Amino acid sequence: MNPASFYLATILVPFLATVVALRAGGRLRLLYVWGSRLLLGALMLGGGLYKLSDNHLPGLMGPPMDHVFLARHQLELFAQFIGGAQLLIGLLLLTGRFALLGAVLLVPMWLNIIFLTWSQHWTGTPFLTTGFLVLTVGLLLHDFARLKLLFYPPQNPDELRALPLRTAGLGRESLWWLALGITLGGALLYPVSLAVMVGIMALGGMLLLGATWWSWRRGW
Repeated sequence: MNPASFYLATILVPFLATVVALRAGGRLRLLYVWGSRLLLGALMLGGGLYKLSDNHLPGLMGPPMDHVFLARHQLELFAQFIGGAQLLIGLLLLTGRFALLGAVLLVPMWLNIIFLTWSQHWTGTPFLTTGFLVLTVGLLLHDFARLKLLFYPPQNPDELRALPLRTAGLGRESLWWLALGITLGGALLYPVSLAVMVGIMALGGMLLLGATWWSWRRGW
């Protein structure tokens, strides 16, 4: 396969998968949604950890921008910000409960990566990232019933405001936010040591898994 065909396939295959899954519905749609969330969440999580750990924790996307490149262009602080944002987006996508918020935040992240790599004349990366953007748009279309109020306000807003919020209960809500806080806080501890960073984040990750399992068992 020549490079042009491969680059076209990185966009066309996600597009066709999105169209087929959303139109078919049922288990195929659920497989597409959960598969896309896991893939995109893992990509963001790995990219964020790579940047926040001073390139010590490998990411899943490449070629990575190491600190020599970033220092040459005075972009170290920018990379730390992007790393933190990627980590947050990855966690949101992987939790399930906050996956829609993660997908919304992921759109500008992909656009940022596309135009950054395009401006740096990276071969292939803008096309591959565009394919991931297509998957992200598919996740937004899956949840359009929840998003449509942003574009089409309800005729009777009072009825919408009167609807009770769906919460997981005090215990599970506290566990969700505690786990997210520990995980994100641990990601900032690389200046202390890599071992401390990984250990605290592992604790937060286990709490997130526990909160996810608890909510799933309770039918959240």
